[in-house]
Amino acid sequence: MSDPVAEPSPSWLQPTWGKLGLAAAVALGGFLLPQEVPLEWYPLNEPGTDINYLEISCSSNVAGDLELRYDVGRLGHRPIDTIRWPVTPTAQTLTYTFPLPDAPLVELRVLPPQDGELTVRQMRIINRRNEEIRRFPPDLFRAERDVTIAPDPGGWKLVAAPGAAAPSARLELFSPIVPVGMDHRNLLRCLLSSGYLAMMLLILLLAVFFATSRPRGWRDFFRHAGFLAAIALCFALVGNRGLIRNSLHYARFVAPVFPSTLSLEFDVTSDAPSVAQVFWDSGQGLREADSARQNHEPHRGLQTLRFTLPEGPLRALRFDPRDNPGGVEIRGIRLVDAGQRTRAVLPLDSLRTERDIARWETTPDSLRLQTTPTGRDAVTVFTPAAVERINLARLSPPSP
Repeated sequence: MSDPVAEPSPSWLQPTWGKLGLAAAVALGGFLLPQEVPLEWYPLNEPGTDINYLEISCSSNVAGDLELRYDVGRLGHRPIDTIRWPVTPTAQTLTYTFPLPDAPLVELRVLPPQDGELTVRQMRIINRRNEEIRRFPPDLFRAERDVTIAPDPGGWKLVAAPGAAAPSARLELFSPIVPVGMDHRNLLRCLLSSGYLAMMLLILLLAVFFATSRPRGWRDFFRHAGFLAAIALCFALVGNRGLIRNSLHYARFVAPVFPSTLSLEFDVTSDAPSVAQVFWDSGQGLREADSARQNHEPHRGLQTLRFTLPEGPLRALRFDPRDNPGGVEIRGIRLVDAGQRTRAVLPLDSLRTERDIARWETTPDSLRLQTTPTGRDAVTVFTPAAVERINLARLSPPSP
């Protein structure tokens, strides 16, 4: 009695170049179709420390939803490009941190809760090392629709108009926010996600193959397995078409080139209108010709004083917080470029008192100073270490 002969594979499973070409053509057609929710959030085991996060410290006087909407510059704002979370009435400032996509952000909007007030203490972009990439002071917020921006001692307020359905404020970015190492991480996501999906499809196809036929030896098995693997890979790319196409689009993005001018920014509150002034020594000493002045806004809320620095290294730097008696609270000092990208964050102890300062108090979050009763020329100076850090930041290339 002879041994049973293995049944031939069904004709639809027989490997042929024609079938493989047909599968590739169908996959190409599917690849060209839009994908509403691409797998851009595919997790990486070792994503690195350059992924960007949005951090906002705020409080609300009503219960509702707070939204952050961003635009990655491909198809405009999409519903999936929204960060939304509930807030409740509280006088305590809470800090929220959210990961951002590995894509260039070209627009950013804040939608406060309806019929309420959102008090913002700070808003910035950081990486996983908690290094500041971009900060959004109150003067970068633009009232866009049914919202009013008002100063507040704790920061600034976004006040929604009564009955407004979608009040919003737009942030002035000046330059796109491009994560460092974006292309490398997106390539890893494409490879890992497509490989995982291809493996799952191959397992399913092999299960169908073994359920309907028996291979005639190892050579026949590997011939069928290779054919099915090629089909699985084609349609794995279809499943990840949104991720692949968006990654290619982001990789072609070219960030604009900005002048090398740097500005020194101070986040301050003042108890009365005044004038602040920065002097720099570029080799000819501290003099009036080498200085810049900035008026304090006539309110007690948080404001940003911005001083453009000259080209070239500095030998010394002086900051006169006000030109009349009064108090000033400094909450942050940083160096930014023409694209509003943070180049360096200076600690508050970078300043030393020199003249006409009666009270000098430092906390982890602020520096409070009070001039003498007759002080009209209050003077503080930057430490040599702070001046050297500014010079080094000028030489180092900026983040995208």
